[in-house]
Amino acid sequence: MDIFASFPDIEQVELASKFLYEFLKSREGLFKPSSELCFTALSLDSNFHEKLKNAHRARDGGALESFCVYFERNMWRMTPQLERMNEVIRSIESENKIMPFVKGQSKHPVWTPRKKSTNPDTTDHIRKLGIPLGTREEIPLVILHKLGSFQHDPVLLKRLDTIFSSNHHTFLINTSGTGKTRLLFEGLCLHWGFYFTCAIDSSYLGAGDLTLAINHLESNRNWTRYLPLRSSARHATSLRNNIQTVHRLTGEALLARLLVFKMYLEACSKDGFCLDHRQRWLESQIFPHTLASSCEPYGKLKHEVARAYLPDSVLDEAIMHTLEDIQGIWEMSQDEFFYIVIDEANVASQKHNGAFEDEHGRYPLLKEIIRSWKRRMGHLPIKFIVAGTVIPQEHFRSNTGEWDEFCWCSNTGYFEDPENHRRYISQFLPPQFEKSNTGQLLLDRMWHWLRGRHRYTASFLTLLLDNNFESPHTLLGEYIWSLSEYMPHDNATYSVHEKSYTNNWYSSLGATGLSEKSVSTLAMHRAITSFLTTSKGCVDFTVTDLALVNQDYGIFLDPMCSRIGLEEPMTVTFGAKWFSQNPHFTLVKLSGTFARDYDTGIHPSHFASSLALSLALCFGKSSEISNTFTTFGLPGRLPSGRLVKFIKVAERLETLHVQFSENMPDKLVFVAGAPEEVMSWFKHDHDEPFCVMSSSSSASVTLVFCLSLSDEQNFWVFVSVPSTFTSENPDFAQDIKGIHPKVIFRDQPEVVTLLDQLPNLNTDVGPSG
Repeated sequence: MDIFASFPDIEQVELASKFLYEFLKSREGLFKPSSELCFTALSLDSNFHEKLKNAHRARDGGALESFCVYFERNMWRMTPQLERMNEVIRSIESENKIMPFVKGQSKHPVWTPRKKSTNPDTTDHIRKLGIPLGTREEIPLVILHKLGSFQHDPVLLKRLDTIFSSNHHTFLINTSGTGKTRLLFEGLCLHWGFYFTCAIDSSYLGAGDLTLAINHLESNRNWTRYLPLRSSARHATSLRNNIQTVHRLTGEALLARLLVFKMYLEACSKDGFCLDHRQRWLESQIFPHTLASSCEPYGKLKHEVARAYLPDSVLDEAIMHTLEDIQGIWEMSQDEFFYIVIDEANVASQKHNGAFEDEHGRYPLLKEIIRSWKRRMGHLPIKFIVAGTVIPQEHFRSNTGEWDEFCWCSNTGYFEDPENHRRYISQFLPPQFEKSNTGQLLLDRMWHWLRGRHRYTASFLTLLLDNNFESPHTLLGEYIWSLSEYMPHDNATYSVHEKSYTNNWYSSLGATGLSEKSVSTLAMHRAITSFLTTSKGCVDFTVTDLALVNQDYGIFLDPMCSRIGLEEPMTVTFGAKWFSQNPHFTLVKLSGTFARDYDTGIHPSHFASSLALSLALCFGKSSEISNTFTTFGLPGRLPSGRLVKFIKVAERLETLHVQFSENMPDKLVFVAGAPEEVMSWFKHDHDEPFCVMSSSSSASVTLVFCLSLSDEQNFWVFVSVPSTFTSENPDFAQDIKGIHPKVIFRDQPEVVTLLDQLPNLNTDVGPSG
């Protein structure tokens, strides 16, 4: 082309701008910028000048044409209002940190303990773990240990595939500390995507662009915190302004993220794209200063875009053209999706519930954020992953199919297997420490106390690491105390030769969800009672008890948000301590409150377990039976009695008194579900003195145990616990008939035979004792 001969050298910006101006003037089309604008553009962004020089150097008319398209798409940046934003971009580029990071040449600093270990092997082991250094330099970021490794574990990879699916968007919900964020990170090591967070937590992982947008809503002059009634003349305008405000602020955050992503992709394209670039892009989002030391690039760009007060049309144009630039740099394969991850969504799902309204009623900020980004990027192959502890489903139902492509998922997993728990911990422990008696005891105690959600274990590991694995049992006791306000009674035994150590990194679980009218309070009481009687918590709560998950007490046990457990020792211990400090919250008071205010009865197994505790306390020593039971139809008054169980000695049954104390049997109650379990308890194959039997026809249960009288005669006690309690006068005759062994065991007549085999059977109370 003649123009190349006319401008043989365009190294200087002034010459380059003249060359560009002349080419654009001769080119077909409506885009005819002035020479001044060409000069401004090339001065503004070194990338512009570099791209133009490359096309000129190659004498490539096609490349020059492509540059002009790129130039036209970036004309929105030439407004004086965006000078500060452009300065930030130039500053980021001038630091030259992006390319070395893309190539894997710059490594994130590694965490080390605050004090030096006396054991050089321990120091070497901790260094080799390669745990990244965070903003809070004293706390090791255990969450990032071996980041990217889940793809090599078939079980974890399958879990990631259910969350990062190509078939649906995902709402990922579970209680705090269950590993949602780590799963999001791991998914973004495999897939290209954006990691947004609605709040920066104590680990300071993530960029501030979306957080800034959320926090600045109320400072907008067009914002209405609470919409007026629909009948108000101001309703439509206020709603429209609120929606537009969110659309604008989230658009500013999105533009900031896209601008940094574009810079990152330009570096990748020069290096040649590879799979590692996805993980490094994630790392640049969770450690924003990776790409720039002078500022946090995402938050800073968001701030400067907001300060420019761009017209909405210009902001929309900027996002559209930046997306086009990105697509020009990097082409996704047809079967690939880009994932927009929104973490800590519970923050946005509980904000501004009165500021938005549609045909389904009022709704929170989260719904509008998703809607806004879907409007802007819905035409692209993207999927949303929205994660949090509280995402109310009622706001995401639609008759129009708007939310039909969203799947509800709770597939975070938890430590439910002691071997998996041990394997996870062992990767952090120095080999010699792990093999020692101290290390093995610690592993056992950690399973006993910390099983369940991942954070309980991971947080304790930060303390072990910081203290160079010294005084481990002291650390464990202090950690348990920090979270539950309870010190294990045997902790002094394990830590007798250890140095004292205190740490204030972690605080109590918190009792904000526990009150007289909270479902969590009643559920916690039930779980505590279950632990005291069976050494297990409760695993049969349903979505009607979702408050347990929202308030960080319960945990989803299944992958589809249907079954909730309240069974973690740490959580239940905290609950027990809280009840001991609030003794007025009795079972009678709680059950009365729920029956009166919510028409909800106490769970039969809850009542039966509580009754077993009371009876064990009452009959743990010789006690008058008439003080507890009212008897009818006996020839005389029964003497005092004690709770007993029976053990087999040389094919004989021997009576053993059950003493209610800290040394009582680990399990007080055997819960028999299947017929064979009922049979085995009546054959005395179990240590538990009480048995709770479920009914095959209703939710009612029957509590069974044995009392031994002072004359050493024994008899059975059957207590029927109905599925619901009423205020009507009981029909004792009918109740007694329904609880007769021949009725209860009509499908298992062999059990009735076993009743008769009780030693020293007292037949005064009935033919089978």
